Amino acid sequence: MNYYFKSAIAGSFLLGTLAVNAQDLSRKIPADALAVATIKGGNLTQLMSVTELNQSFFGKKLMEELAKDQQADFRGIADFGFNLSSDFYYYNQSNDSVSYNCFLLPVKDAAKIDLLFSKRGKKFTLKDQVRSYFNIDSTEMVHWNGEMLFSVIPTEKTAYFNRPEVRERFGLSKIDEVSLYPATADSTVVMDAATATAAVEEQEEIVTPEPVKKKHSIPAKNRSKKSKLKGKKTAAKNYKKKPIRKKVVAEQEETEEMGAAIDMVAVDSAYTENDGVEDNSFFYDIKLKKGVLAKWTAKMSDDFFAGKSQGSILSNADFTKSVDHNAEVTIWISGVEKLSNAYLPLDYFKGVNFMGGYGTANAKLFLEDQLIKMSSAMTFNDDMGSVLRKVHQRKLNKKFLKYVNEDQMIGYMAYAMDTKAYLQEYPKLISKIYGSVYADEIGMATDLFSLLLDEEAIGKVIKGDGIFIFNGLSQKEVSYKSYDYNEDNFETTEVMKTKKETLPDFLMMISTEDTRLIDKLIAYGVKKELVKNNNSYYEISIPKSPMALYFTIKDGVIFLSTNGQEMQQIVNNTFIAKLNAKHKKALLGNNYAAYFSPKKLAGKIPAEELGKLAKVEKTNKTLNAMGDIYIRSFPMKGNTFSAEVSMDLPAGHKNALKYLFSISEDLQK
Repeated sequence: MNYYFKSAIAGSFLLGTLAVNAQDLSRKIPADALAVATIKGGNLTQLMSVTELNQSFFGKKLMEELAKDQQADFRGIADFGFNLSSDFYYYNQSNDSVSYNCFLLPVKDAAKIDLLFSKRGKKFTLKDQVRSYFNIDSTEMVHWNGEMLFSVIPTEKTAYFNRPEVRERFGLSKIDEVSLYPATADSTVVMDAATATAAVEEQEEIVTPEPVKKKHSIPAKNRSKKSKLKGKKTAAKNYKKKPIRKKVVAEQEETEEMGAAIDMVAVDSAYTENDGVEDNSFFYDIKLKKGVLAKWTAKMSDDFFAGKSQGSILSNADFTKSVDHNAEVTIWISGVEKLSNAYLPLDYFKGVNFMGGYGTANAKLFLEDQLIKMSSAMTFNDDMGSVLRKVHQRKLNKKFLKYVNEDQMIGYMAYAMDTKAYLQEYPKLISKIYGSVYADEIGMATDLFSLLLDEEAIGKVIKGDGIFIFNGLSQKEVSYKSYDYNEDNFETTEVMKTKKETLPDFLMMISTEDTRLIDKLIAYGVKKELVKNNNSYYEISIPKSPMALYFTIKDGVIFLSTNGQEMQQIVNNTFIAKLNAKHKKALLGNNYAAYFSPKKLAGKIPAEELGKLAKVEKTNKTLNAMGDIYIRSFPMKGNTFSAEVSMDLPAGHKNALKYLFSISEDLQK
């Protein structure tokens, strides 16, 4: 997409959603949209005014970039012409041949958008109060009127255009005729914007090329080096050739003919550019496909503005339910399985369904006064829902909390799942993914899996819940062998040197019910002098590693730590635990929970790891400016799995949006 449109979209999407909701364009989104993203303008304007936005680092930067290339005097984001009081949308609409990425933006003053285009030298046409702009190859189209701006960027489905019958229908080369290494690297479309836009201009003439016979490429094995060189010279020689055209007058309402005209101009120009080049089937196909996409996109855009019924996304109960007016951004997916099938190369994964059983999904971003939060939810079919409920039926071992001290820790990660249930359900999951293609093989493999594994016995050894506590970083001095070279006698001498290595400090706990196998492994390690018995706990000897690991088993918990003193406190019952109610609720009430405090890490990263002093200072400043981060997944409700990521705002910040802008500005500086 050209720079102008990038700037306009970026400004309108990220910045232009700043006021109360005055017009809602969601009714325009078709019912079969695969995904929809919504930015709530009214919510953002309550957090940051347009004036504050213009004065921000990002706002000033955007204005500076626009001022470099055009003469218009934009005083701020509002001068772009978008309705900053409404919601902005992106949606994806897809079929077997093309994927349409659509941007739907509310317009407040169409004249200002006109100015934004014209000052950038971007010509557009006007017909029935609808302006239309086409990029150089007409595969990116922008239409706007006094109510909305609609932009479409199509993407071809390679699998569709590789079908033999499709290639024949559109006049594409056969796959084995297309050179993968064409003689020239130029793959751009040479049709200029003026030619493209002239095709839709009111009362204008459409330029239609004379038919050009397609030249087939010569198989690579029959080409000589001489012919390749000759082809390159011919390309240069014929680059300036112009196609023979004749003028015809077209009626304005014939939008399909308009698309075809754009198509043929693009193809004819592209083909003539490489006229005489033996390898031009590669370029011809590219231009021809772009012409087809341009035609489809033009018709799709015209149907959109004509209001031809495609149904509305508002008729989808799951979409309307996902809309949260308190969320600044919402992303909704009509079906994860449907979306993956639309984009995965099914020719390569025919019959394999990686996302089988995955239903609708959504993600929401909340920018609150003292919190940034992103929530997500995904639904599953009954079979997958039943599997997940069984796997996630376990809760975290409460004994873990006796060995957690929030004053010492920088972060933690805890999980709770049922190992026995997972091992029992795993073959079923594999069968759902690959069963339709490898039914016999998968059946034998799952039977063998169940035969070799005793799920109940394994589930007792490793029950499935555990916690990893990160306490910081430390440096240890280690010795290593090196060699000194004597330039006088050309001899090398072995010497011992020392260096510092940065190592993590952590404590890990895992629940167990049956320790017989672990006891045998410990006895074997002691016998082979890989494990050292310190009476009440053990030390693992890791060859050529500076890290010392200590472990013990107590009260049905396996402890593993890098701190021998901490391990001694655990076995002697002298460990001092401290944990607030928020952490307890997160750990005991969810199947997955994580926490990280950037502030506690600040100043603890060794300078040697970061390098220059400026980088050390910048890293510590960034860490100090961040709040505590929490991640958690909630117990399943029916067939819906949900999770949440949040970050507390440090003191001194008015709200989350202004905080994000300040952090971005600091990083840019």
